Amino acid sequence: MTTGLDVTTLRNGAVLVPAVLVAALWVAAPGERVGAALATLWNAVWLTALNGVAVAMGWWTFGTEGLMWFGVPVDVILGWALLWGAVPVLMLRWVNPVVTVVILISADIVAMGGLAPLVWLHPGWWAGELLAVLICLLPGVVLGWATARHRVLGLRSGLQVVLFGGLLLFVIPAATFALTGVSWSEAAHRVGGAGDWVLLQLAAVVAVIALRAVTEFAQHGGTPFPWDPPQRLVTSGPYAFLANPMQAAAVLLIVIGAAVVAEPGLALAAGGGAVFSAGIAGWHERDQLAGRFGDSWFGYRRVVHDWVPRWRPYPHRSPARLYAAVTCDSCSAVAGWLQRRQLTALVIEPAEDHPEDLRRVRYESDSVVLQGTQAIGAALEHISLGWAVVGWVVRAPVLSWFVQLLADAVGAAPRPISR
Repeated sequence: MTTGLDVTTLRNGAVLVPAVLVAALWVAAPGERVGAALATLWNAVWLTALNGVAVAMGWWTFGTEGLMWFGVPVDVILGWALLWGAVPVLMLRWVNPVVTVVILISADIVAMGGLAPLVWLHPGWWAGELLAVLICLLPGVVLGWATARHRVLGLRSGLQVVLFGGLLLFVIPAATFALTGVSWSEAAHRVGGAGDWVLLQLAAVVAVIALRAVTEFAQHGGTPFPWDPPQRLVTSGPYAFLANPMQAAAVLLIVIGAAVVAEPGLALAAGGGAVFSAGIAGWHERDQLAGRFGDSWFGYRRVVHDWVPRWRPYPHRSPARLYAAVTCDSCSAVAGWLQRRQLTALVIEPAEDHPEDLRRVRYESDSVVLQGTQAIGAALEHISLGWAVVGWVVRAPVLSWFVQLLADAVGAAPRPISR
């Protein structure tokens, strides 16, 4: 069963109907706009990727021409993203999002079969529909809901990492390859030499630094999204050395990608990103932060710059304490090694004096409490940029567990102390 409408009418309706609906809800629900924007962006990124896979797998095809990416009409995906992203979030104050999601899934299943000649379904299309719901609709609504209601900070920070990772690793390369006529398979075949593997390892370290910056934001009550920021000025972690570590890491990752796949277009994209970050984004950020933090922000920015990192940490960074037992040989050795360095905003005290019965080295700051090798990794941030990078790698997800396991195996297991 089809509507009987021609492809142009269907295509225009797929874009205009969601756009008009979102425009009306946008005016009526100002408090949900930030969450709606993130949910729409999530769906725009992953619906584009999923539809590219669906066309390649033969689940469905589009009977359209012009403004296409790998057989996928970009404007139709934008309308779909508005419907699945902005609409359920903007309607939060009136309709439970679970109800909206059920209605959207039901309507999509019914509509998909009647959108020919805009969309032609093929055997197995339900697999693509299921993936679209699981990968695009549900996470997008959760991200939008959590942002609009300021809930589940860790979850919305993690989803933002996935979203901006998709922009960085999929959208920007896809747009660049489309403009330069390079296919993904051709780019992949360019990777191989020893130099490429060294660059990829460097990219992994840069990604760890970016994740550490995101974590610092989360520990201070905010996310990387400019309209969902921390409530306190962040001067710890990578921010003790560089004012915009996430933007700098993103640009550096694109530059490394350009070198690995030998694609000058990606280097130009990195340059464009740097200009945008230093210009429009930087101006907005400075205006907002100056208004929120005043003299603290100006004092920080006088000595911490956007693109050239400090070697030593910001002298007025968040202070911290490291508790190490003097009755433990390995703990006191680590404490002695640290004390021989010129530490910034870190005080080392005996674990025996702590009010709790500690069993590992412990690091405490205004935003985090860490133990074991993670505590030592955090302490390294107070020495220099080089040691800080080592500490961030030691504290990287999964790797931190493995490092602690090795340390326990060679004698750093938890132990009681005598007061």
